[in-house]
Amino acid sequence: MAKSAKKKVAAAKAAPKAATKAGISAVQATYAVLYDVWFPISALPIPPNALASITTISQQVQNGFWAYINAKNPAFLALLTALANPTQLPFYPALKQSNNAAIQRFISNPLGMGGLTRDQVTQVLSFFFTGTAGPFSTQVAMMVREAFLSAIWDLPLAVPLTGIQAPTTFVTNPVVYSQINKPVFPATWLTYDAGAKLLKAKTGSIDYLIIGSGPAGAAMAHELQQAGKKVLLIEQGPWVVWGSMDTMSYSRLMFNNDAATTIDNSVILRSGQAMGGGSTVNIDLAFSPLESTIQARVAQWIENGWLDGQYYTQARVAAAYQWVRNAIGTRTVSQSELNRDNKALWDGANRLGVDPSLYHLNRFPEFLSPSPVTQKRDAARELILPAALDKNNPLAVLPDMAVQQLTFASTGTDGSVKVTGALLQALAPWAGADNPAGNTIVDPYQFNIAPGTIVKVAADNVILSAGTIGSAKILLNTAKTQSAVKNPRVGKGLIMHPSFPLIGVMDERINLLEGLDSATYLEAFGVSPGFIFETMGALPAYGAILIPGSGVEVYNKLIQFNNSVGFGVMLVDTPSDNNYVALDGQGNVVVNYALSDSDKQRFRIGVGLAIRMMFLAGAKQVIIPTNENVLNQSNFDPMKGVYLTDIKQAELVEKNLHFLPNRTILTSAHLQATNKLGTAATNSVASPGQRIWNVNTGKEIPNLYLMDSSMFPTSVGANPMQSLYTFARIFSDRLLGRAARPAASKFSATPSDEPAIGPRKL
Repeated sequence: MAKSAKKKVAAAKAAPKAATKAGISAVQATYAVLYDVWFPISALPIPPNALASITTISQQVQNGFWAYINAKNPAFLALLTALANPTQLPFYPALKQSNNAAIQRFISNPLGMGGLTRDQVTQVLSFFFTGTAGPFSTQVAMMVREAFLSAIWDLPLAVPLTGIQAPTTFVTNPVVYSQINKPVFPATWLTYDAGAKLLKAKTGSIDYLIIGSGPAGAAMAHELQQAGKKVLLIEQGPWVVWGSMDTMSYSRLMFNNDAATTIDNSVILRSGQAMGGGSTVNIDLAFSPLESTIQARVAQWIENGWLDGQYYTQARVAAAYQWVRNAIGTRTVSQSELNRDNKALWDGANRLGVDPSLYHLNRFPEFLSPSPVTQKRDAARELILPAALDKNNPLAVLPDMAVQQLTFASTGTDGSVKVTGALLQALAPWAGADNPAGNTIVDPYQFNIAPGTIVKVAADNVILSAGTIGSAKILLNTAKTQSAVKNPRVGKGLIMHPSFPLIGVMDERINLLEGLDSATYLEAFGVSPGFIFETMGALPAYGAILIPGSGVEVYNKLIQFNNSVGFGVMLVDTPSDNNYVALDGQGNVVVNYALSDSDKQRFRIGVGLAIRMMFLAGAKQVIIPTNENVLNQSNFDPMKGVYLTDIKQAELVEKNLHFLPNRTILTSAHLQATNKLGTAATNSVASPGQRIWNVNTGKEIPNLYLMDSSMFPTSVGANPMQSLYTFARIFSDRLLGRAARPAASKFSATPSDEPAIGPRKL
């Protein structure tokens, strides 16, 4: 639940009314009727022979979700409590003033929503969605919808009803697999003084403390370790034994357990929080930094003096990217590998008259992976683990450690400082009863630091690589005690790359979960107007929240799951100070984001093109994730699904889609630009040399560096993973003195790094 929602329904944590319905509390009755709204089993066209079995499974799902809410989701329980006690809703005064009969019935019932029928609750949710009672009523309706549909359409019901094969997450015996494959680390140069609660080198000092193990942090750690430096890499998330499970999008390995949204619930956020960062949880798409949409942005950064262009020439970027491809094992996809889901974007683009491309993939070829459940080649496997196993100078790696703040020492009377290290908090590992699979690397050096312990670590240099959210959080926390980094630019100008997914329903079986997933993209519009199309596929639980309409309508669409294809349009959005990462009063991360009017206009054009391509690819129906009145219908009801059946309707969508929060679903997995590089402490967080500015002196903090997606001055223009690997390789060369300062050079257009395949090239 979004942070603002938690605050607004805090009063709902009071005890529910004494009124009951058939022996259950008002809150339980509210839960039961909402479950019935989104899975009205008596109204679903379930084959009679299967009805008893599906009813049993549904009851298990209903009971399990209720138990989960009570045990682990107090925020959602508070929301249900408020719906059972409508006077506790923040927008109750607006409800009381309403003349809507459904609303008056709702607020006057002693059980609140729990005393209504399924149809009556549907009418209340329709009213909420309209926003007549204010934007928070719309947010409540969408939060309820998303929570129930994602729980209902998880695998226990989705597998029998959609006909998919349940995906394999863990190897057959993960405990034994992990015992066999868990690395044995060499003796470490790092030691822990339990009395002083201090991490330090046994001899000498720690050369580099790197905070964050994603693509940038991993590449930096690997290269600095290879050069003989003593490097300590800190990661907040768990370290999974590679090959023991399919880590893609696994909730325990995601920021906020994959339940993160913007403060108003308008954008679903996806960010990794595990060893390897985003490379561990993403779908391995590798967008070359040599592509024109990225080159155009980097050229702009260099021209404006935001990035030191003397180090980021095309030749240097090309050489560094070749290192990335070799180190990670990035491979090129062949057209013959495309499954029928990928071909939808491929064919639609060709028929529109533009050339699609094939992604590079950080993945083993199918059937050639050493693991039976994953083909992933992530930063943890390819860079961190080999460096940590080096017997001569092992990389020191600590998972399950959260940085609380950085520490500093004064170096002058003018306010000059240098960073001296950090304060860490040991976290409870994903192990024991929480992870029966036993497939994580916990306390690799047997330091036995109890969860909750605050630990000091001293280092000669610190590199922030904790990502767009993580690095901003660390700087914001540090600013509470160190004025040198109390920079008002921290967290500002967030870039999201919001994505608008579409579903196409074909008249033939597609089986989108079979074969190679998400391998095609279209960047013809990446530089201008500024959007990219990407193939996407997902399980029914995700598809359920994208399909507008009632529980019956969602059911009727999802049972056609194997006839469906998917791709999305990703907007290359523009920075605005209105979009930011901040901390609330309890120190929790708050993400605020809204599309500007100009970004909305560009996004509408992209959505219109996506709809046209989906129909050109052969879709008989196109489903878009909105309950806005995009077809300008009279007597429109946001609880009734509207689906596109004609390519000409794309024009109406372009005209009538307003990207209203909690009416249209957007997702984001490419957060960037909260700690921008720039020319001065007054307009940026870090210098062109990637050192954090000291706002007291206007000069760089000499040994505090930034290397992650938060440093981008604007959008990098595409999926940033390969660019982060590449930039980190270049930056490590600079730190090591391996990059002789070349002559100034500007970027210019270069041929595509992708295979020359397309309608005019075959």
